[in-house]
Amino acid sequence: MRNQIAYAICPAGPGDALDLAWVHVQSWRETYPGLLPRAYLDGMSVQRHARLWRKRLLSSDEVTLVAEGAEGPVGYCSGLSWRGREDGLAEITTLYVLGQAQASGLGRRLLSDTARALAARGAMSLVIWVLRENTKARGFYEHLGGKLDAARSEMVGGRAIPSVAYRWERPFGWPVG
Repeated sequence: MRNQIAYAICPAGPGDALDLAWVHVQSWRETYPGLLPRAYLDGMSVQRHARLWRKRLLSSDEVTLVAEGAEGPVGYCSGLSWRGREDGLAEITTLYVLGQAQASGLGRRLLSDTARALAARGAMSLVIWVLRENTKARGFYEHLGGKLDAARSEMVGGRAIPSVAYRWERPFGWPVG
């Protein structure tokens, strides 16, 4: 683990849409070369994602936490409680930390803080989907006690990309740091 660097984690609002979009695009470009089509990654637009984030932050029950360091935003995590599908199930819909802030404990903090917020809303289990070939992220979730739960394919950049889900149950095995 790198030296502990101070990061502030706080709830995101519509005014954070541009920062979230920038972290989203940058983290995808850092994380997914070789896993997703290069043309798709090169074509990602911060402005388009900012519009999507603004709409999402204004109209969603999603919990979104953003992490900021001395130079600005470096990561975020979002989660949503599912109503009507499986009682007490929540999903981490996004968790991204820029390479410069990885191995600092920030990913664990973002995930555990989001899990706590979802638990306060009644979540009893938590799931996160990850690209099957993203071995670094899979190792992270396994290290935090996530259990392989399901598989599916997702359409990204016009290609079907295999994904797997990791799941945690409360109170044992909950990803709390």
